Amino acid sequence: MKKRYWAGMLCLAVSFTMLLAACAPRGAGSTTPSEEPTTQGSAEPPEPSTSAPAAEAAFTPGTWLSDAGQYYFFDGDGASGRTASLENGTGVAFSYTLDGTQAAFSMGAADNSSACTVTLDGDAATLEWEDGATEHLTYVSDQGSDDFQFYSNRELADMALAYYQAHSSGQDNSNLTAAAQTNDDGSVSVQVYENLGDHNSTAAWYTVDRTTGAGTDASGGEIDLAS
Repeated sequence: MKKRYWAGMLCLAVSFTMLLAACAPRGAGSTTPSEEPTTQGSAEPPEPSTSAPAAEAAFTPGTWLSDAGQYYFFDGDGASGRTASLENGTGVAFSYTLDGTQAAFSMGAADNSSACTVTLDGDAATLEWEDGATEHLTYVSDQGSDDFQFYSNRELADMALAYYQAHSSGQDNSNLTAAAQTNDDGSVSVQVYENLGDHNSTAAWYTVDRTTGAGTDASGGEIDLAS
């Protein structure tokens, strides 16, 4: 009787163990190492370029004043213009070409060409000529050569002499003459004087605007040589 009892219990235990094994989840306790995904054909993006293209020089159409003693009148076509001397008003026509900041000017004739490097800074320009000379230009008016009016140094000297003689009628001024010079600020100083051989005897000093002829005398009084 006892043998049958224990045999039955043993069979029950074996059956219970087999049942637990069948119910266990498959792959339990097993781990599979994960791998980072790879992208085929991937490459680092190119670095953006930090170099800027050379600025193209361009002259604003209109009138530019040069510290070399002349006006440049640049036409709207970007290829032509003319000059005018501050001393006597004479000048020449010119044509020019620009390639980046390099320019070539043909002054008066096609075979009279000079090259320069152009640097622009707003209303100012610098021309570095191939012979080593440097010329500074300042933009002064949007008017071109047909509309921009100015008095040359020679004209202002004649006007100053006439003005002085008209306002000093009681004096002997038949031996007087006048000369004009351009100042650094663009104004013009005119001296009315008598040449005494070893020195000049000054009769009057005027400082005027060359576009209007108006200004002041040596004492600060207002004058207008064009009146």
